[in-house]
Amino acid sequence: MARYTATRFSILATLLAFVASAGLAFAQGGSLTGTVTRAGGDPMGGAAVVVEELRRETRTAADGTYRFDGLAPGEYHVSVRAEGYSSRRTEVSVGSAAATLDIEVDLDLHFAEVLSVSPNPKAQFESYQPTSVLSAEDLARQLQDTIGATLQAEPGVTMRSLGPGPARPVIRGLDGDRVLVMQDGQRMGDLSSQSGDHGVPVNPASAQRIEVVRGPATLLYGANAIGGLVNIVTDQIPTEKVTAPPGSFTFNLGSNSTPAGAAGDVHIGNGRFAMHFGGGGQRADSYFTPDGEVANSQSRSGFVNVGGGYTGDKSYAGFSYGYDDTKYGVPVLEEGQISLTPRRHAFSARTGGQGLDGLLTSYRATLGVRRYQHSELGGTDVGTTFKNNTVEGEVLLSHKPAGRLAGSIGGWFLNREFSAEGEEALSPPVDQKGVAAFLYEEVAWPHFTFQFGGRRDRTSVEPAGGLPGRDFTEFSTSVGALFRPRGANDNFVIAASVARAARNPALEELYFFGPHAGNLTYEIGNPDLKAERANGFDLSLRGRTSRVRSELTVFYNRIDDFIFRSPLSDEEFEEREEEFDARFGVTHDEEGEGEDGHGGEFPFAEYQATDATLWGLEGHADVTLTSALGAEFTWDMVRAERVSDGQALPRIPPMRLMGGLRYTSGPLEIGGNVTGVAKQDRVFGSELPTDGYALLRFHATYTRQSNRTVQSVTARLDNAGNTLYRNHLNYLKDLVPEVGRQFRIVYSVRF
Repeated sequence: MARYTATRFSILATLLAFVASAGLAFAQGGSLTGTVTRAGGDPMGGAAVVVEELRRETRTAADGTYRFDGLAPGEYHVSVRAEGYSSRRTEVSVGSAAATLDIEVDLDLHFAEVLSVSPNPKAQFESYQPTSVLSAEDLARQLQDTIGATLQAEPGVTMRSLGPGPARPVIRGLDGDRVLVMQDGQRMGDLSSQSGDHGVPVNPASAQRIEVVRGPATLLYGANAIGGLVNIVTDQIPTEKVTAPPGSFTFNLGSNSTPAGAAGDVHIGNGRFAMHFGGGGQRADSYFTPDGEVANSQSRSGFVNVGGGYTGDKSYAGFSYGYDDTKYGVPVLEEGQISLTPRRHAFSARTGGQGLDGLLTSYRATLGVRRYQHSELGGTDVGTTFKNNTVEGEVLLSHKPAGRLAGSIGGWFLNREFSAEGEEALSPPVDQKGVAAFLYEEVAWPHFTFQFGGRRDRTSVEPAGGLPGRDFTEFSTSVGALFRPRGANDNFVIAASVARAARNPALEELYFFGPHAGNLTYEIGNPDLKAERANGFDLSLRGRTSRVRSELTVFYNRIDDFIFRSPLSDEEFEEREEEFDARFGVTHDEEGEGEDGHGGEFPFAEYQATDATLWGLEGHADVTLTSALGAEFTWDMVRAERVSDGQALPRIPPMRLMGGLRYTSGPLEIGGNVTGVAKQDRVFGSELPTDGYALLRFHATYTRQSNRTVQSVTARLDNAGNTLYRNHLNYLKDLVPEVGRQFRIVYSVRF
């Protein structure tokens, strides 16, 4: 333990010392000024303007103007980013005197900005990996009760569930500990990756936007992002000056299961000092399918958060505290009712700066403390209580460009304490400690950008009870390229990335032993498992014209030592029972063996490893047919199999095709879409196939804007045909179908 603590603090001390050395003299030179406007000439306030080669960024004033001083003479690329608008990238020549550059931006439905793809803010259109972003307007139209349900229509994103409450995103067929769910760039600290019945304790109505990275994001975020990440942006810590009190409020009602919820937030400040206040809640009864009610599928939740901070001209510092309280039912085979009660205390601190004029151009430091606990209730009796306490810190430093080279270095640490008490305490208490250092660099030319980086992680896992501890030291690397063909006017790009990523075995894969209702299996861990090592490739083609916004992606991923639950027959378990008892230092009888001598009603499954490949395609297009009529299409598929025999991997989503039309007249939009899902008959072991199906959805949205206040009302009819269907990634798919027809109305106001 001591060596990890020493390593952790040595890394952070070095990086913080680097921050302290950034106060160098301001370089004299020319200036660049201009105005950013919307199509039609209206000024665009609050837009981000970036001098790419220097990593210098500023925001436009209310009249759309911006200014950079101290620019050395030369050629620069200037990009403009604003949520919901096309990014614009322009080349400009700066001399010893003032240069002027005026830029106009157009509305863009699908290439909004992404902040979590790279250390420096980067337009979604120019990211090395495929991404999705749900803006505030998108969330008002697509809002569901959980993060998993809200995102399931995005390319490459599906939903795992065990009832509505614990629904969680799945990216390209990868689930659990391979997909990282974050809030404002920090880990949730929950246990949703561990089990099918554990949900993400955050209300999607509290989000200002949601960002999704499809493919490995381990370079910046570590081993848990080997498949991708989801970042829920709530802006609880103010990072920009606040004068007028910006805020939002969302209210929604539904028919099926009678869901109802509300969430709101507001920033109050005097320019440099600001406070954030937020809160809300939601509830839903058990849902109905075309076959009737699914008992014990109800849910309710509430949250409150507060934050504050100071914002200077080039830096900020702040804190936040949030509390989430959730309860949801889990439909299961056994008699009685099982409910989970996740509760989370989240403390966060953040400081950062940008537009600096010394050795560093920007920096960011974060600290997160999470105290998470949930109990599993049988009626009113507590069966098992899980606790997960984490402390996480990160420092990210962007250095001054050296010629065309610019980039960032960083360090990270994590302390985690996990414990469980009760009937499903399948593991002893486990302490996990990790440290990492990473490097990210970019080299930019007018029509070509090259990115490379690496990350070194060291992790220690120490269980109690005499089980063997594990140490892992892994290296991840990434190389990306972005090509803008000459003459395409930055309206067509080719993005490619090659990544080598590693994931350490999760504690449940190492140490769980016993019947686990959350995954409907009797789980048998393996303390000798190796780390997964993935070698992946992404190639994306993106284009945008006045009428078409499109993206097509092909991906390939080979994962050596891919960890999965391999079923064991009763006979196989009996033959190896003594081996398992010796492995975990207990007798099988102490683990709650059923009267039949074979673990009760759950089938046996041992965590094993195999080499596997996953490949697939993702496509999206938004087409303006006329001034009032538009169409949208999305297609995705993934094929996953073992290298040794071509057998399918467990729980892989089937191919999907989504298409829709929308009609817009002034503030009113009316539309409908069809989601077609193919059958999934390439299944693993005893996994049952699912039939294909088609779902019809209609919506109508009325939007009104007055000055800086935007109000919208969306009426939506999901599964309009009341189709009986089964989600292949639902643990209960063989028992109950999905939600039937649902009418929902969502009111949203942002000011």
